[in-house]
Amino acid sequence: MKRERTEKKGFFAYVPAWTIVLFALAAVAGIIELISKHSVALADFINGTTGRVLRAGFSYLTFIFPFSVAEMLLLFSPVLLIVLIVLVIKCSKKSWKALSRFVAGFLALVSLVYTAFVFTMGTAYYGTTVADKMGVPRRDVSAEELYDTAKMLIDIAAEQTDKIMYPERTYSSMPYEYSEMNRKLNVAYKKLCEKYDGIDSLYSRTKPVILSPYWTYTHISGVYSFFTGEANVNTNYPDFIIASSAAHEMAHQRGVATEDEANFVAFVVCMMSDDPFLRYAGCLDMYGNFASSLAGASPELYAKLYSQIPDEIKRDLVAYSEFFEKYRDNVAADVSDKINDGYIKDHGQPEGIKSYGMVVDLVVSYMLYS
Repeated sequence: MKRERTEKKGFFAYVPAWTIVLFALAAVAGIIELISKHSVALADFINGTTGRVLRAGFSYLTFIFPFSVAEMLLLFSPVLLIVLIVLVIKCSKKSWKALSRFVAGFLALVSLVYTAFVFTMGTAYYGTTVADKMGVPRRDVSAEELYDTAKMLIDIAAEQTDKIMYPERTYSSMPYEYSEMNRKLNVAYKKLCEKYDGIDSLYSRTKPVILSPYWTYTHISGVYSFFTGEANVNTNYPDFIIASSAAHEMAHQRGVATEDEANFVAFVVCMMSDDPFLRYAGCLDMYGNFASSLAGASPELYAKLYSQIPDEIKRDLVAYSEFFEKYRDNVAADVSDKINDGYIKDHGQPEGIKSYGMVVDLVVSYMLYS
């Protein structure tokens, strides 16, 4: 004998009970994020507990896939959108209750993404800085200090040039496969985590982006996807940028939120590596930040520095500039910059995308005074 299905009545006839749980979690996440903006202790607690566990958990879940799960979700988003529209139409034809329950369920899942963000990475923006964790204080720097540090970067890079491949006597080339670069960076990160507390110890796998040639038009060299735990890397860039960008996104995987500090950690990791190419890549990519700052602070010192750069490195820099010219000015880059600038400003970095270049203050302290 069949039992008749009891029809839900009242509020829960329109809104499934499980969605209330997810909405409540999102509300809690919102409160935690708000308090974290004013409480370093709470920000550090969440970042060091749920953040550490979830970042590692998501990273391990997607580790087995050689491709970026986040990119696959993006590529299939048109299909998912069509499925969503079809389901909305079906529910609307069935009844208003069915449509209400479906919409509530969809919005609850969207709120879950926000909850995941707060409990994985969201509070890391407001906690103890990497500078404090590593004992590298920020300081106002002079043009002379910029020059001295930039000169050190060039000198270290120059020490590696006899071990670097220059296939066409213009650009440097990674002397091993991408997977080997990933392994070497993990080894360097292990050294970093053993020396400094407060940065997650994690063996991770960076993901080359399939759409890298098109992605380059946005000027994005890498993205950390918090909901899949993946460090996604644009492999269309020159090899030294690829290596440095991979190190940068791996810093985000390990709980370093702000862009300037992720740049700094990436640089230190490359410096701690025993591999000549990673050391070269870290110095050359960082030199780009210093060249811009020094040229603005003292054109004379910048000209003096540039005149001392070895020919191999000059050719590499020129080759990169020529590569980037194709992508320099376009609508995609403008839109991407505005979105990224807004996101960064909304998460405790009023300088927006300019914060990437603020890494020079930390590198000066690290190279000259630590």
